[in-house]
Amino acid sequence: MKQFMAILLAICIFLPGCTAPSEELDLFYGEDLPADDPEYAVVEFSLTKPDGNSSNLSDFEGQVLVVSFIYSRCPDVCPVVSSNLRFITQELSDDYGTNFSIISITVDPWWDTQTVLGEYATLRNLSWPHLTGEVSVLEPIWESFHVGLQTYANTTYEEDSNETSGRHHPDYLVDHSTATIILDKEHKQRVRWNDLDWEPTLFAEDVQQLMDE
Repeated sequence: MKQFMAILLAICIFLPGCTAPSEELDLFYGEDLPADDPEYAVVEFSLTKPDGNSSNLSDFEGQVLVVSFIYSRCPDVCPVVSSNLRFITQELSDDYGTNFSIISITVDPWWDTQTVLGEYATLRNLSWPHLTGEVSVLEPIWESFHVGLQTYANTTYEEDSNETSGRHHPDYLVDHSTATIILDKEHKQRVRWNDLDWEPTLFAEDVQQLMDE
Protein backbone atom coordinates (compact mmCIF):
# COMPACT_ATOMS: atom_id res chain seq x y z
CA MET A 1 0.00 0.00 0.00
CA LYS A 2 2.79 2.41 0.93
CA GLN A 3 4.56 1.60 -2.33
CA PHE A 4 1.36 2.27 -4.28
CA MET A 5 0.87 5.67 -2.59
CA ALA A 6 4.47 6.64 -3.30
CA ILE A 7 4.04 5.83 -6.99
CA LEU A 8 0.74 7.73 -7.10
CA LEU A 9 2.36 10.77 -5.48
CA ALA A 10 5.25 10.70 -7.93
CA ILE A 11 2.86 10.58 -10.89
CA CYS A 12 0.78 13.41 -9.50
CA ILE A 13 3.79 15.69 -9.16
CA PHE A 14 4.47 15.50 -12.89
CA LEU A 15 0.88 15.71 -14.08
CA PRO A 16 -0.55 19.16 -14.92
CA GLY A 17 -3.39 20.13 -12.60
CA CYS A 18 -2.14 18.08 -9.67
CA THR A 19 -0.09 20.94 -8.30
CA ALA A 20 -1.04 24.52 -7.61
CA PRO A 21 -0.54 26.85 -10.59
CA SER A 22 2.82 28.59 -10.50
CA GLU A 23 2.73 32.29 -9.84
CA GLU A 24 4.08 34.66 -12.45
CA LEU A 25 7.72 35.38 -11.81
CA ASP A 26 8.65 38.72 -10.32
CA LEU A 27 11.49 39.49 -12.68
CA PHE A 28 12.36 43.08 -11.79
CA TYR A 29 12.91 45.28 -8.77
CA GLY A 30 10.33 47.72 -10.11
CA GLU A 31 6.73 46.83 -10.90
CA ASP A 32 6.53 44.17 -13.61
CA LEU A 33 4.21 45.16 -16.46
CA PRO A 34 2.23 42.85 -18.77
CA ALA A 35 4.30 43.45 -21.89
CA ASP A 36 1.81 41.83 -24.29
CA ASP A 37 -1.29 43.49 -22.85
CA PRO A 38 -2.79 45.80 -25.52
CA GLU A 39 -3.49 48.37 -22.81
CA TYR A 40 0.27 48.84 -22.46
CA ALA A 41 1.05 49.09 -26.16
CA VAL A 42 3.27 52.09 -26.87
CA VAL A 43 2.16 54.38 -29.67
CA GLU A 44 4.70 55.65 -32.20
CA PHE A 45 5.40 59.32 -31.70
CA SER A 46 7.21 62.30 -33.14
CA LEU A 47 7.98 65.02 -30.60
CA THR A 48 10.22 68.06 -30.59
CA LYS A 49 13.63 68.38 -28.94
CA PRO A 50 14.99 71.67 -27.54
CA ASP A 51 17.08 72.15 -30.69
CA GLY A 52 13.94 72.03 -32.83
CA ASN A 53 14.63 68.62 -34.34
CA SER A 54 12.15 65.81 -34.06
CA SER A 55 12.55 62.73 -31.88
CA ASN A 56 10.72 59.55 -32.81
CA LEU A 57 10.29 56.28 -30.97
CA SER A 58 11.89 54.53 -33.93
CA ASP A 59 15.09 56.55 -33.34
CA PHE A 60 15.79 54.16 -30.47
CA GLU A 61 15.26 50.93 -32.37
CA GLY A 62 16.93 47.97 -30.69
CA GLN A 63 17.65 49.91 -27.50
CA VAL A 64 16.21 49.65 -24.03
CA LEU A 65 14.42 52.96 -23.50
CA VAL A 66 13.70 54.74 -20.22
CA VAL A 67 10.74 57.13 -20.42
CA SER A 68 10.04 59.70 -17.73
CA PHE A 69 7.29 62.31 -17.51
CA ILE A 70 8.18 65.69 -16.03
CA TYR A 71 7.41 69.37 -16.25
CA SER A 72 9.92 72.16 -15.82
CA ARG A 73 8.11 74.03 -13.05
CA CYS A 74 7.60 70.92 -10.93
CA PRO A 75 8.59 71.93 -7.39
CA ASP A 76 9.45 68.55 -5.91
CA VAL A 77 9.34 65.12 -7.56
CA CYS A 78 10.53 65.88 -11.11
CA PRO A 79 13.93 67.35 -10.19
CA VAL A 80 14.66 64.31 -8.02
CA VAL A 81 13.66 61.91 -10.79
CA SER A 82 15.89 63.82 -13.23
CA SER A 83 18.79 63.62 -10.80
CA ASN A 84 18.28 59.88 -10.35
CA LEU A 85 18.25 59.37 -14.11
CA ARG A 86 21.49 61.31 -14.42
CA PHE A 87 22.95 58.81 -11.96
CA ILE A 88 21.74 55.97 -14.22
CA THR A 89 23.63 57.43 -17.19
CA GLN A 90 26.78 57.48 -15.08
CA GLU A 91 26.22 54.02 -13.60
CA LEU A 92 25.72 52.49 -17.06
CA SER A 93 27.93 54.89 -18.98
CA ASP A 94 29.40 52.19 -21.25
CA ASP A 95 25.94 51.39 -22.62
CA TYR A 96 24.34 54.82 -22.48
CA GLY A 97 23.38 56.08 -25.93
CA THR A 98 24.06 52.76 -27.64
CA ASN A 99 22.29 49.96 -25.78
CA PHE A 100 19.92 52.10 -23.76
CA SER A 101 18.66 55.66 -23.90
CA ILE A 102 16.48 58.01 -21.87
CA ILE A 103 13.82 60.51 -22.88
CA SER A 104 11.78 62.87 -20.73
CA ILE A 105 8.36 63.95 -22.00
CA THR A 106 6.59 67.01 -20.64
CA VAL A 107 3.13 66.88 -19.11
CA ASP A 108 2.87 70.67 -19.38
CA PRO A 109 3.17 71.58 -23.07
CA TRP A 110 1.34 74.87 -22.43
CA TRP A 111 4.43 76.15 -20.60
CA ASP A 112 7.25 73.81 -21.59
CA THR A 113 8.44 75.18 -24.90
CA GLN A 114 11.57 73.87 -26.58
CA THR A 115 13.57 76.71 -25.01
CA VAL A 116 12.19 76.10 -21.52
CA LEU A 117 12.96 72.39 -21.61
CA GLY A 118 16.42 73.08 -22.98
CA GLU A 119 17.11 75.40 -20.06
CA TYR A 120 15.77 72.81 -17.61
CA ALA A 121 18.12 70.16 -19.00
CA THR A 122 21.14 72.46 -19.19
CA LEU A 123 20.68 73.72 -15.63
CA ARG A 124 20.72 70.15 -14.31
CA ASN A 125 23.37 68.81 -16.67
CA LEU A 126 20.97 66.32 -18.26
CA SER A 127 22.21 64.87 -21.53
CA TRP A 128 19.09 63.16 -22.92
CA PRO A 129 16.24 64.63 -25.00
CA HIS A 130 13.50 66.57 -23.22
CA LEU A 131 10.51 66.50 -25.50
CA THR A 132 7.42 68.57 -26.08
CA GLY A 133 4.71 68.83 -28.72
CA GLU A 134 1.12 69.72 -29.40
CA VAL A 135 -1.41 68.55 -26.82
CA SER A 136 -3.18 66.49 -29.48
CA VAL A 137 0.08 64.62 -30.11
CA LEU A 138 0.98 64.20 -26.44
CA GLU A 139 -2.40 62.96 -25.20
CA PRO A 140 -2.19 59.51 -26.87
CA ILE A 141 1.33 59.13 -25.47
CA TRP A 142 0.23 60.01 -21.94
CA GLU A 143 -2.63 57.56 -22.31
CA SER A 144 -0.48 54.70 -23.56
CA PHE A 145 1.82 55.12 -20.55
CA HIS A 146 -1.12 55.50 -18.15
CA VAL A 147 -0.07 59.00 -17.13
CA GLY A 148 -2.95 60.87 -15.57
CA LEU A 149 -2.79 64.63 -15.10
CA GLN A 150 -4.82 67.67 -14.27
CA THR A 151 -3.89 71.32 -13.91
CA TYR A 152 -5.03 73.60 -11.14
CA ALA A 153 -4.44 77.09 -9.79
CA ASN A 154 -1.64 77.20 -7.28
CA THR A 155 -3.80 79.06 -4.77
CA THR A 156 -6.90 76.89 -5.06
CA TYR A 157 -7.20 73.18 -5.71
CA GLU A 158 -10.57 71.78 -6.73
CA GLU A 159 -10.83 68.01 -6.72
CA ASP A 160 -13.58 68.00 -9.34
CA SER A 161 -11.82 70.34 -11.78
CA ASN A 162 -11.10 69.09 -15.27
CA GLU A 163 -7.60 68.55 -16.58
CA THR A 164 -7.15 72.05 -18.00
CA SER A 165 -9.16 74.02 -15.44
CA GLY A 166 -6.23 75.77 -13.84
CA ARG A 167 -4.35 76.96 -16.89
CA HIS A 168 -6.03 80.37 -16.95
CA HIS A 169 -4.34 81.07 -13.63
CA PRO A 170 -0.90 82.73 -13.96
CA ASP A 171 0.58 80.37 -11.38
CA TYR A 172 -1.07 77.05 -12.25
CA LEU A 173 0.50 73.72 -11.27
CA VAL A 174 0.22 70.27 -12.79
CA ASP A 175 -0.82 67.26 -10.76
CA HIS A 176 0.35 64.17 -12.60
CA SER A 177 1.44 60.59 -12.06
CA THR A 178 5.23 60.62 -12.06
CA ALA A 179 5.96 57.12 -13.23
CA THR A 180 9.21 56.23 -14.96
CA ILE A 181 8.85 53.33 -17.37
CA ILE A 182 11.49 51.04 -18.87
CA LEU A 183 10.83 49.64 -22.34
CA ASP A 184 12.60 46.57 -23.64
CA LYS A 185 14.42 46.38 -26.99
CA GLU A 186 11.09 45.77 -28.74
CA HIS A 187 9.71 48.86 -26.98
CA LYS A 188 7.23 46.98 -24.87
CA GLN A 189 6.54 48.38 -21.42
CA ARG A 190 8.24 46.02 -18.98
CA VAL A 191 8.97 47.87 -15.73
CA ARG A 192 7.33 50.78 -13.92
CA TRP A 193 8.84 52.77 -11.08
CA ASN A 194 6.36 55.09 -9.40
CA ASP A 195 6.96 58.59 -8.04
CA LEU A 196 10.05 58.62 -5.79
CA ASP A 197 9.55 55.06 -4.62
CA TRP A 198 12.67 53.75 -6.33
CA GLU A 199 16.33 53.17 -5.67
CA PRO A 200 18.64 54.26 -8.52
CA THR A 201 21.03 51.33 -8.17
CA LEU A 202 18.16 48.83 -8.40
CA PHE A 203 16.65 50.77 -11.29
CA ALA A 204 20.01 50.44 -13.07
CA GLU A 205 19.91 46.68 -12.49
CA ASP A 206 16.48 46.49 -14.16
CA VAL A 207 17.86 48.38 -17.16
CA GLN A 208 20.87 46.06 -17.27
CA GLN A 209 18.64 42.97 -17.14
CA LEU A 210 16.64 44.18 -20.13
CA MET A 211 19.82 44.94 -22.04
CA ASP A 212 20.99 41.39 -21.36
CA GLU A 213 17.82 39.78 -22.74
